[in-house]
Amino acid sequence: MSGLAVGLAGCSGLTAADRGPRGDPIARLNVSTPAPWREDFGDPVLHGLLRQADAGALDTKAALARLEKADAEVEAADAVRGINVFAGVASAVGGRTFRTATSAATPTLEITNEVDVWGRIKRSRQAARSEQSATRYDFEAVRWEVGARTARTYLALRTAQVEARAAGRRRELAEQTLDLVRKRAAQGAAITRDVEARRLAVDAARDLALRADEAAHIQAARLADLTGRPAAIPVQASVLDLGASPDAVASTVIDARPDVRAARARIDAADHHRASAIAASRPQFQIAAAFGSPDAAIASLLDVRALAWAVAGTVSHQILDGGARRAKVHIATAEADLADIAYRQAVLAAWNDVREALAAEAQARRALSAAEGDARLAQAALASGRMRHDAGAADGLSMVALQDAAVQAADAADHARLRLAEARVQLALATGR
Repeated sequence: MSGLAVGLAGCSGLTAADRGPRGDPIARLNVSTPAPWREDFGDPVLHGLLRQADAGALDTKAALARLEKADAEVEAADAVRGINVFAGVASAVGGRTFRTATSAATPTLEITNEVDVWGRIKRSRQAARSEQSATRYDFEAVRWEVGARTARTYLALRTAQVEARAAGRRRELAEQTLDLVRKRAAQGAAITRDVEARRLAVDAARDLALRADEAAHIQAARLADLTGRPAAIPVQASVLDLGASPDAVASTVIDARPDVRAARARIDAADHHRASAIAASRPQFQIAAAFGSPDAAIASLLDVRALAWAVAGTVSHQILDGGARRAKVHIATAEADLADIAYRQAVLAAWNDVREALAAEAQARRALSAAEGDARLAQAALASGRMRHDAGAADGLSMVALQDAAVQAADAADHARLRLAEARVQLALATGR
């Protein structure tokens, strides 16, 4: 008997990996397809960060774990339709008195299979597959969100770098102005209050540079959390390629969004669950084959003491259940209604995202055009000021003021360019492409 028990233990279908300890999910769960997010603005640094985040973000790992669970649920649903085989040993001991005892044992083998007359098992399998599809779309949606978050964090980092450079340049100009005002004060052409005002301007520029540097470190830490790599501040490598504004967006663009596709798949899953609940409320038909010592009920039905084999069919239907089956159908119907409404909400939210993204992109494009115009005017004014300074018609303070205005205008143009890049990220996320 012990030998048979050992043999049955090996038929459980579990592999050595299944029976072993659970491994590290971070190391085990890895993406196997290229990152869906493509908007990197031609920046090689951002391109590398996007790949690292897609492979190492904890959100991606969690989505992979949910997909693995959905795959296992499909496997479990498929297993229900198979033939079930039960093997064991039936044994007994007893006697006429407590002084005498007789024992016996016999191996048993029973095969059962439910005939899926009403499609309950089929619908359950279809529901599991629809849930699997929805989870797969959820996984793609998470990868899109991780890509968008990485791009936005990188753009925030570059914004902080732009502010730090501009603040450093303005600090230098403020220090030059302070030196010029001190000289004027020494000559009696400026008062102490003017010197103090310029000193405060230097302190403000230094504070701005410090805050920009701190912001850069914060964004670098966020990138480290996304990529699973040590925190580091990437060096700005190239000018962002912003491309052209989209002329139009097709009405079917939202159909490609993974969140919309996931919501649609969940309607299918809910409908299959409802159909399965309805089928479960109907009579069930099961066939069983037994070898060895079959169930006592079968032996009594055939009016024999012992059987070497038997095949039996059972039709069962619960007459009274307190309304449990009807409640399950009602629950499944409500879940299908919720899935239907959630899909409609997803579609409306998607279109709202597209409208907002298009408007934000257009506004950012106009703001960039205006900022670049202001920067050109500031540069022209600076060039004119230099000619006047060389001719002796403008003093040093006027030149520093023109330089400061040019730095501010260039900084505003850089900010507008980065805001347009952020708008392009929003548009890519909204359209799912």
